[in-house]
Amino acid sequence: MSRTTAPLAPRAATPAALLAPRVRGRGGLAAGLAVLAAMVLAAALAPLLAGHDPLATDTSATGLPPGSPGHPLGTDQLGRDLLSRMLYGARYSLLVGASAALLTVVAGTALGAAAALAPRWVDALVTRVADALLALPMILVALTLAAVAGPSPATVVLAIAATGWMPVALIARAEVRALRERPFVRAARSLGHSRTRVLLRHLVPNALPPVAAVAAFEVGHAILTESTLSFLGLGIPPNIPSWGNMLTDARALLLTGQWYTVALPAGAIVATIIAVNAVSTGLERPGAGEGRTW
Repeated sequence: MSRTTAPLAPRAATPAALLAPRVRGRGGLAAGLAVLAAMVLAAALAPLLAGHDPLATDTSATGLPPGSPGHPLGTDQLGRDLLSRMLYGARYSLLVGASAALLTVVAGTALGAAAALAPRWVDALVTRVADALLALPMILVALTLAAVAGPSPATVVLAIAATGWMPVALIARAEVRALRERPFVRAARSLGHSRTRVLLRHLVPNALPPVAAVAAFEVGHAILTESTLSFLGLGIPPNIPSWGNMLTDARALLLTGQWYTVALPAGAIVATIIAVNAVSTGLERPGAGEGRTW
């Protein structure tokens, strides 16, 4: 007697499996990953690469240009070494950006999946709140939250997550709604699997590829928002080196000859956002020979 086997659920793509086919033949994605890896490595090795304390001032070495002995990138108006501040600033800017993006993706995916599977009124509530918040200028909302809670890295992370979960939620909702009628999902339900198990083992993992592309974009958005909040004095406290705080310190020097105090942190922020956007674009487009996982 023949046995009828239920359709198997597609294996959830691991990060390596997701990236490998897309990196092949895509120079932009590979270059973006290389730039981000170099920045993360430099930030991790900051104590070894930095030759000075990023907070130490030296009144005898103020305003030194790049290439000065002992200060490859020069010093600021207080005599602080800019190379050390750039390296340690990368630690805080990248950490805050990655943490905010992670919280944004987790919250957005959870809300989007809940909207797709919950009763209709929950779906309507989540989508309407997301649409309403998307119509607001998010930087003003983030500024309000940061001003109320006070400047701190945790406040910046929460402010960014509170104003960035909407696109992730809408994409996760659409993907889960499309997946919930697939044969492997119906087979899992017919086998008696609970809704929670179907959601966590089948729906969410297979909805991750398009969400991963949005997650990469959210990292760049988070870093830019952190820099903006820090520049306005509502982000990371001034005594902590970050790229945004370096721009804040240098804004009084915009019309002086110390252009490098502005160019260095601004260039690092722009390079990071370009690299993140290259990664996001590469994740959105299937690589050579790659198809759907279902």
